[in-house]
Amino acid sequence: MRYSFLRTLLLALLSLSKVSFSQDCSDQNQDSVTIVVDQSGQGQFTTVQQAIDSVPAENNIWTRIIVKPGTYKEKVVVPADKPCIVLEGNSASDTMIEWGDGGDVNKSATFTLYADNFKARNIGFKNTYNEMTQRGDLSSIKQAPAFQITTDKVSFYKCAFISVQDTLTDFRGRHYFESCYIEGAVDFIWGGGQSIYQGCEINATTDILNGLAGFITAQGRNSTTDASAYVFSQCSVKGTGPFYLGRAYRQYSRVVFHESYLSSDVEPEGWDSWDYAGQEGTITYAENQCNGPGADMSKRVEWEKTLSSEELYSFLSTFLLALLSLSKVSYSQVCSDQNQDSVTIVVDQSGQGQFTTVQQAIDSVPAENNIWTRIIVKPGTYKEKVVVPGDKPCIVLEGNSASDTMIEWGDAGDVNKSATFTLYADNFKARNIGFKNTYNEMTQRGDFSSIKPAPAFQITSDKVSFHQCAFISVQDTLTDFRGRHYFRSCYIEGAVDFIWGGGQSIYKGCKINATTDILAGSAGYITAQGRNSATDASGYIFHRCSVRGTGPVYLGRAYRQYSRVVFHQSYLSTDVVPEGWDSWRYAGQEGTITFAENKCNGPGADMSTRVKWQKTLSSEEVDRLIDAKTFINQDGWLQKQPF
Repeated sequence: MRYSFLRTLLLALLSLSKVSFSQDCSDQNQDSVTIVVDQSGQGQFTTVQQAIDSVPAENNIWTRIIVKPGTYKEKVVVPADKPCIVLEGNSASDTMIEWGDGGDVNKSATFTLYADNFKARNIGFKNTYNEMTQRGDLSSIKQAPAFQITTDKVSFYKCAFISVQDTLTDFRGRHYFESCYIEGAVDFIWGGGQSIYQGCEINATTDILNGLAGFITAQGRNSTTDASAYVFSQCSVKGTGPFYLGRAYRQYSRVVFHESYLSSDVEPEGWDSWDYAGQEGTITYAENQCNGPGADMSKRVEWEKTLSSEELYSFLSTFLLALLSLSKVSYSQVCSDQNQDSVTIVVDQSGQGQFTTVQQAIDSVPAENNIWTRIIVKPGTYKEKVVVPGDKPCIVLEGNSASDTMIEWGDAGDVNKSATFTLYADNFKARNIGFKNTYNEMTQRGDFSSIKPAPAFQITSDKVSFHQCAFISVQDTLTDFRGRHYFRSCYIEGAVDFIWGGGQSIYKGCKINATTDILAGSAGYITAQGRNSATDASGYIFHRCSVRGTGPVYLGRAYRQYSRVVFHQSYLSTDVVPEGWDSWRYAGQEGTITFAENKCNGPGADMSTRVKWQKTLSSEEVDRLIDAKTFINQDGWLQKQPF
């Protein structure tokens, strides 16, 4: 009876293609828009990006982009302000979007999706970067995603995703894949997504590793209350060499294979705990009713979970129902009014509070929290790595001061998982507290090869503010990745791209300290902002800030083609290089970059030798950007934050 109900749920999911996917988009029965892309010139556009760019900002009408057969050699980005898109090809074999870029997983994807409410059908996505890699030349294989998803309410039907490493960056949000083909060798389905793969063909092309085993999944669940997981139901898993079903990208990693065919290429152990050896009790890897020669469980790792019929039924049915409710549920949690009762938690290393670590306090906040919860952190240096899952919004983190209340850790290399403090939840406020990544602390002056990306703080969420906080590292100090953020009277220290990402943020009265003496005379970079299009609302605005340093520094370089950074009424020291800005990879395309200075002062504010392509903004444009009401706070979220 239970499995009959489960199959009913699966069949219901199969009908999602007929259901309106979001309350934010128009009903299916209302008028929709159709755009045709055809390389031959027989459509409105000849490239997919042109079609995406034509969709209006804040779109709420389902827009169908039909892509005629062909290989579209382009890199495509869908900005966050362009939801409600259906991308449809003829078939995944004859309609392909491909590009060849690798190395930085955050910016090398062939197709990057920042918008919610997206559907793709009968189309392929390919990253060709590793295509010419010689068998066994492991050092040449780079991270090269074919598709990157960082959003919610996304589905794919009969699509293909092809690369070698990190093929499908299933990073965050609820996603559904039906009858898709996914190919790769190393971590080729990875991230923290909450996703179902139904009837998909998984092809592990691990012969390129010359006998070494590859990995299908690297799932990144962050806590016991984190709803994310990868669930493979009725899939076919084959390969060209040995591979593991998955390895743990985060401590609570969760992957389930159900009623799937597993070929003999599956390693007998099945799974790998990766960086979490000895902590396998928190990992949920399970197989249920699978078949094929690779489904032999006799030599599996001892810590693989065995789910009872009741547990499997409860887990899968809850998971499926969560996905089925996509059309009815908002992903963002609304917090209680400021004047309503709130909760206070005290963290004190001496044992005089409820908890002795910040992570313990975060873990105590209930899932889907909607009561403003104040976590008071008593003075001390808290040596821990902290993660706030997406289902724990409405938190205020408060120390005594940024100098005597510090959270620090020392990890680096992979910018997505090395941050001292990682925030996935909306509606967050921090005050009088510091965040530090100590990884590069002992690096010798001029030893560039030893410097690694080591964020002190990573934000991937919306409605976040910081007041009198400190962020300290060397490279990628503050990953201001996505969402609306406000920084007031904060201290930010680093040498290379130490404020970076695609955030929509105001920095008011902050002290920026470029500690570039570690670069032994080479110039560093304060910002690397990642605005994706002319309609993308993101940008970094520095208002009445102070910029000083210990060596030469650029105000910023362009992380994306439409990068936007403005310094207004700020003090700039002599450490600012005369050119001011760098176009980085977009030399010759500077017309789309918005780097500007307005009414700044100090010896570094001399504009006489600035790059010629720096923008001069009108007073109206500047006013609109520096005013929180018009740039980040249109819905009044800042005033609603308590304490």
